[in-house]
Amino acid sequence: MLTARTLTPPSTPARLLSLVALALISLAGFAAAPETRLSYPLDTLLPRAAWSLGARGQRGQSQWDGRRLTLDFTQGADAILLRFPDRCLAGSIQKLRVTARGGAPGHPVTLTLRTHFMTFSKTLGEFSGPGERTLETDGPPGPGWTWAHGENDGKIHGPLRPGELRFDAGSNRDTTSLEIVSFEFEAVAPADRRVILAARNDSSAKAVRFAADLRAFSDQALPGTLRWVLRRWDGPIVTQGQRKLELPAGLGLRTEWVDCPALPKDSRFLEAEFTFEAADQKTTPVQAYWLAPIEPNRDLTLQPESPLGMGVYLNRFRGVEQEKMAQLAGAAGVKWSREDFDWGAIEPRRGEFRWDYHDRLVQTAQQNGITVYAIVLGFAPWTKAYTSEGVADYVRYLRVLVRHYRDRIHHWEIWNEPNIFFWQGPKAMYADLLIASYRAIKEEDPTAQVLGLSTAGIDFKFIDQMLAKQAPFDILTIHPYRKTLKDAEFIADLKKASDVVKLPDGRRRPVWITEMGWATHVPHHVLRQDFEPNSQRAQAAFLARTYLDTIASGVEPRTFWYDFRNDGEDPVYFEHNMGIVTLDGRPKPAYAAFATMTRVLRGQRFVRQRTDLGDVFAVEFGPLAGGPSRVLALWSAATNATAMVPTTARRATLVNTIGETQSLRVRKGACSVTLPAGAPVYLITDRP
Repeated sequence: MLTARTLTPPSTPARLLSLVALALISLAGFAAAPETRLSYPLDTLLPRAAWSLGARGQRGQSQWDGRRLTLDFTQGADAILLRFPDRCLAGSIQKLRVTARGGAPGHPVTLTLRTHFMTFSKTLGEFSGPGERTLETDGPPGPGWTWAHGENDGKIHGPLRPGELRFDAGSNRDTTSLEIVSFEFEAVAPADRRVILAARNDSSAKAVRFAADLRAFSDQALPGTLRWVLRRWDGPIVTQGQRKLELPAGLGLRTEWVDCPALPKDSRFLEAEFTFEAADQKTTPVQAYWLAPIEPNRDLTLQPESPLGMGVYLNRFRGVEQEKMAQLAGAAGVKWSREDFDWGAIEPRRGEFRWDYHDRLVQTAQQNGITVYAIVLGFAPWTKAYTSEGVADYVRYLRVLVRHYRDRIHHWEIWNEPNIFFWQGPKAMYADLLIASYRAIKEEDPTAQVLGLSTAGIDFKFIDQMLAKQAPFDILTIHPYRKTLKDAEFIADLKKASDVVKLPDGRRRPVWITEMGWATHVPHHVLRQDFEPNSQRAQAAFLARTYLDTIASGVEPRTFWYDFRNDGEDPVYFEHNMGIVTLDGRPKPAYAAFATMTRVLRGQRFVRQRTDLGDVFAVEFGPLAGGPSRVLALWSAATNATAMVPTTARRATLVNTIGETQSLRVRKGACSVTLPAGAPVYLITDRP
């Protein structure tokens, strides 16, 4: 949905000046670190069976059989596309070569590569045939490469990922074929970063089993030692071991399996941590996880007063898959979802509306106990984006949308992160859009609430700019992503945001956190990404603390984790690893943490943040309607700790982050609670 302009890469003189500057730095005594250079075919990482064929227009008899590509332009296709799985490439890409046998004269070949939200494109030439020919280029950025979307700055933002090879029809509407002999990348990596390691759970209902996947960025085999530790949530080691092995040269895959011995019957969690030790190599430990089945939430009533939302994004799914995701979310206790009501999909042509898909989406959510709020992001393809005419069309569409869903949706968010690249127009124009949208929504549904600003981070400068423009909104929405979670700082930031957007009469507007989360990707062996890698254990702890912190802040939040399901299967790309379930719907530890939190807090209300337990964070909840128990959520942010919690209760139960339960003794009016670093526990006590 994002529209972006294509920019011209830096001029050759500018690039020469950069090279001169680098040379001067080198002469000043900063020697470059030793590097390893490796050429490898793409199918070493992504088997050809996973490559796929697409088309712009009718593809006719176009085919891809894993080696031979048939291009049929006789049925009107403007382009035939050879597409690749969305996975990170190894190393830092310096050159690439596509070799084919056979001809496709008159059909220019364009390659796209991706880096985070940005796409690089370059036309490589033609396979004019009939013999074997290689099209070669330097990797981006550089001469001939254009770019669009995302940061739109022509810089590499993390590892490159292959997009597609596009064969354009040109003026030659024929059928031809060629054999793709090789698609090869030449890349570099620091000499001490040649090991690529990932881990996964390959367990069945009968056995717990883990796999370590290893590759060597090297033209020679790399010997070393694989070590592993299997441990439970609170630290006890179940088993550990090591194995000497040799990684094959040229990024060849070696998979090592580790079986777990029988677990105690009360086990709900197991972590496998792998490390690989090799001479002169720096490697990062990686983890995989096993979870016992999670007791589902069976209260599927709508509870719009609940703060416990999630970016389920049912709008990304169809049919049975959409129903599966809604059921998984409802079973975890999700009570809200942020959903995109795509203008181009609902109104593909001016005045022509298609409601069936989004009607079913709302119904599916509500049947699973989930209240939907709508985000309206992007311009329809047929309007003039970022013009007064486009704004008027957007508001007219919004008016029809609110009227259609008036009995089912009462919260409307205007755009996503307009303070950064998701909004490509002048910032003042966003204020105009919000002003007109607010008026239209209130005229169609006076009870509706308008969610505004939706900032990436907590962008106080942008918020002040919108307030100066008197842009109206009922609820401030923010996306306060951060590298780590410092609870007191986070709570203070939320309170500050609430103070900034007070109404002139002193009344507070609620502050909703409509995106926030931590990714569980494996670090790329060479390039950093915008998000830091975290273990799934850490993600689970961060999730629980995020919701508890937002509740304790007192800003009347709804919190929406980004996001519910992983967006892909690449263990390296962070955008593929933000979810609390995997791409195929298997719960991650964060799912267990969310389900545990919603179960423990069911029937509870926030009372206060406790400050009488030293450095321990404590958030107290009390029963609604005279319930029998109280809940105290506790955690020590940085270190293992023990808290002595005063209580007049006779009985106490401790539930850890992922739902493991134990009874505690109350002695002399207190409970001793053990707190593993960073991970909340819930102390449940009966009423005295």
